[in-house]
Amino acid sequence: MLHARIREIRKAKGLTLQEVANRIKPTSTTAQTIGRLETGMRTLTIDWIEKIASALEIDAAELFAFPNAGDVIINGAVNASGTVIDREEGLLPLRPTTRNPVAVRFTESMGQYRAGDVVVCERLAPEAIHRANGCDCLVKDEAGRRHFGKLIPTRERGVVMLAPLSASGSLKTGLRITMAAPAIALMRALSF
Repeated sequence: MLHARIREIRKAKGLTLQEVANRIKPTSTTAQTIGRLETGMRTLTIDWIEKIASALEIDAAELFAFPNAGDVIINGAVNASGTVIDREEGLLPLRPTTRNPVAVRFTESMGQYRAGDVVVCERLAPEAIHRANGCDCLVKDEAGRRHFGKLIPTRERGVVMLAPLSASGSLKTGLRITMAAPAIALMRALSF
């Protein structure tokens, strides 16, 4: 997404790859390098982000802001048992790749997720719930409770098992679900 945002801003300013390359300070670079940064063929380090923002004459934060993107609401907190507590945890200012995003924040580390991680999930239509089989998934049961875990299908339609992601969680069996949303993105704060 960040790569595409660089290209989007460059084109909106009417600049060529070579013009941006020539503006890189302290010494210019090549158009090929800028092109590789825009396409993700080369790693965008913080140093490169700052250099490109300067060359585009914008604040580096603008590379992370997506106009008219709409925000994804972080509307739940996942505890160590995998239960989702309904509460607003903030907004993610990003361009969703799906029409039905939902996000949750982890309050404790579990499995591959760390405390503070935000996971964006894609709500699936009822006929597409099978696409979530085997995925880390946010689900809603018939009682309206939400849970997060690894979705395991059963032979009964609309009934699943949810495997815990941590030792303190428990296997949820015979779970009748009304919504399944597999994880599609992980947002983690950088630590230095």
